[in-house]
Amino acid sequence: MMEVLSAPLRASSGKDAAGSRLSWRKRLRAWLRPDTWSAAQENLRVPRWIHVVLWVVLVLLDGLKLSSVINVLPRFPATLGEWQPLWPMVGRLVVEDICAATLFYLTWRWLVPRTLGRARVLQYGLITALLVLPYALAIGWLTAQTSRKGVQISAYRVTRPVGTNGRQVTTIVPGRKPNADTTEVWARIFSSAIVGVFIIGSSSALRITGDYVRGQRNRREMERQQLLTELAMLKTQINPHFLFNTLNNIYSLTSRKSDKAPEAVLRLAEIMRYLLYESSTDTVPLSREIAHLRSFLDLQRLRLSASAQDAIQFEVEGTSPDCAHPIAPLLLLPLVENAFKHGDLTARPVAVHISLLLASDGLLRFTVLNHVAPADAERELPKQPGGVGLVNLHRRLELLYPGRYALDVQTPPGQHVVTLVLLQ
Repeated sequence: MMEVLSAPLRASSGKDAAGSRLSWRKRLRAWLRPDTWSAAQENLRVPRWIHVVLWVVLVLLDGLKLSSVINVLPRFPATLGEWQPLWPMVGRLVVEDICAATLFYLTWRWLVPRTLGRARVLQYGLITALLVLPYALAIGWLTAQTSRKGVQISAYRVTRPVGTNGRQVTTIVPGRKPNADTTEVWARIFSSAIVGVFIIGSSSALRITGDYVRGQRNRREMERQQLLTELAMLKTQINPHFLFNTLNNIYSLTSRKSDKAPEAVLRLAEIMRYLLYESSTDTVPLSREIAHLRSFLDLQRLRLSASAQDAIQFEVEGTSPDCAHPIAPLLLLPLVENAFKHGDLTARPVAVHISLLLASDGLLRFTVLNHVAPADAERELPKQPGGVGLVNLHRRLELLYPGRYALDVQTPPGQHVVTLVLLQ
């Protein structure tokens, strides 16, 4: 049994070792896979203005470096032969630009999304050091090799005495090419490291700033869409709620076989036409909202006897029949509905009094007063079933008139008074 099990045991250990090798390879491959760099591929694209700014800065820096060398020449190089001593420097500047652009784009498309985009600050610092190190070594060494200063000696004379008589002999010794000073090389490497850190920092700052601005823009758009959705939902709650109350009124007329039932249906048709075709916009002229309220009040008057029509009063001041002052549609209707749903229509001489005042500075004051039955005089101001009514109105006012409205509810003995003030 031991011999039978030993071979599989050795085989399994070999498989475990191979599996461990494959596991770290898979992890490395997954870590470097581009589709994990960012949640959205469009975020990996470098904006065109970033390309323009980067290469304009690199070209301007190259021009400054070349001009500093050309300024020490007797005259500006006019021929290809006069430019020949500068070709090594031009080649070095091209290599520097390529390395700088590579470091910039690598930071933008890989380093920031992979580290800072996932809140891995320590990993960002370590990878930054790993990226700067080869850049600094390569550029520093290349700069030191192509920017040696001083006079290069191709040959020199050496005179020394020869023999016992002291005869002087002069010998021509070929010169050696001067090697770069170690201190100079390390200084170039250190300065290149600072440049590399600046490149990565600039790329990171631009990328983070761009992502922040894009995130703020998307957040504002989401808030706007959410606001529009909530307003649409609040408005759709008004229509069925109003229809439900009006149908109850028409039902009461038909149950008494009243001759006013056909007129009530006609008034309802006018109101529904306004709800369907004119209240879908963000604002409507105040004259249209007033006309809609008058139709609603005419519908409510059908519940009263012919001698009690004046029990419902609606006074309007400061407006004209074609007043174009903008107002959110159906904003005033819930206050009027509350007065009829919870008020006492048997009160005389006035059961419901509504007043609307539009001042010259655009301030709108809308007041609804209704009497309540003696048994209900002590109760709090009721709200509509299902959270609709004043709760709905409060939310719409917060969304449509933030900081520009005041809603005051008072309950003097036997009355409910609601005053809404809107600022332009």
